[in-house]
Parts: sequence; C-alpha cells; structure tokens
Amino acid sequence: MWNAIKRKRHARHPEPEEPQVRDEPKAAAEAADIVCDRCKRSVLQDDSDGWNVVLDKGYAVGFLCPDCQTAEENAEAEVHEATLDYGAGQMDEDGRVRWPQKGSSHSIAVGGHGAMRENKAIHLLVSLEPPVLHVAVGPQSDARLSALFENEVCRKAVHEEMSRKGAEPGTRDLAYLVDSDMDATEVWVVEDQAMAVGGAGAHKLLVICSPDIDPYLLGTFAPEYADSMREAIHAQR
Repeated sequence: MWNAIKRKRHARHPEPEEPQVRDEPKAAAEAADIVCDRCKRSVLQDDSDGWNVVLDKGYAVGFLCPDCQTAEENAEAEVHEATLDYGAGQMDEDGRVRWPQKGSSHSIAVGGHGAMRENKAIHLLVSLEPPVLHVAVGPQSDARLSALFENEVCRKAVHEEMSRKGAEPGTRDLAYLVDSDMDATEVWVVEDQAMAVGGAGAHKLLVICSPDIDPYLLGTFAPEYADSMREAIHAQR
C-alpha cells in the first residue's frame, strides 16, 4: 500500500480541489500609508527604492526613507530588501504589520485531494508552493491534526474544512518518519499500517517528511511538532 501512496506522491499531486484560500487578516499596503519616522514623508510621495522598515520581534515599528537613513541603516535596508517579501505585508487585528521572509507562505489553500478519496489511510497532505501553503483533508482526517499548525489563521482554516467534511477526532498517537524519497516541500500524515508489511501497524499516525525539509515549510508547524520532526531527522543522520 505504501508503494501505491508513493506513486501518487511522485506524480506531483495537483492543488487541492476547490481550495478555500485564506489570506492573513489584512494586506499592509491596503491598511495604512507608510511615512518616514524622521521627515514624515509618505512612501506614496516617493518613487525611490531603499526604504527601510524598523523591526521589533518581526513586527514593523517604524519606517525610514532613504534620505534619512544612516550608513548602517542603509545596509540594514539592503538586507531587508533581500530577505523580506515586501509585497506580502500583512496587518493583524492589533494593527501590527509583519512581512514574511521570501520563500515563506502567507496564504493557505485548504480543500480535498483525489489521493485521499482513493486511500482512506491518508489523513493530511501539506505542500508549500510559495506564497501558498496547500493543505488537503478528507472525511477520514483526524480532526485533531489542525493543531499541527503554528499560524492561527491556518489552524482555523484547516479546522473549518475538516468540520465541513465531517472529520472527527481520532485516537492514534503521532509518530515521525523521515523518508529520503519525500519532496522537501511536502509533509504527509498517514496511518502507519499503510506502510507496514501485511497491513499491520501500531495504531499510530505517521508524520512523514523529507530529511531536507524546506525550513519555511517546517516553520508552518507548531514548535512541538516541528521539533519532533527535527529530532527524527537528526536521529537518522
């Protein structure tokens, strides 16, 4: 059975059917004008590049236009330009703006998947195609799996889709499997008998990931689950 699952996986499963795309609460560009902390010039009045965002714990607490920056702040602006996705800034309910790292996800598409209809041992399919995190669930999904995700918007979207499909909480504990054949941008959760000889298992759900899992994908999971994946990868090496 596990070989059949792998064949499905290697066929590069399509995007979840009828996905429900959830963006973060509000796009920063639509939420407020940005002004320089020092000269009060608006970014909308300035066509030049090189604006710098002042960050505190990942959140924007201020902005500096190119003319007002020190040499050190200008160097910092270049680092931010290279690493932050300024086109995907989001504002949360408290009015705080955050820009994701380039290559990370800031939208969630949840839905079903043909592989899950054919194989009821599959509970969850997760794949990262920046800027979208795709999550596929089905009626057989253990409803507790929505807790795997760190982001509240993602947890809620997955939970709602599971509820819509009639998924219920299960009783299987989680175990972790590192598979070198896995794509680095995917994580699967399957019943362990799906890969056992003769279909016998230990009544667990296997969280299957690549030893080279994409760090941005790993970062979408809540710390306790991400740490368990890291420990499993470390133990294999």
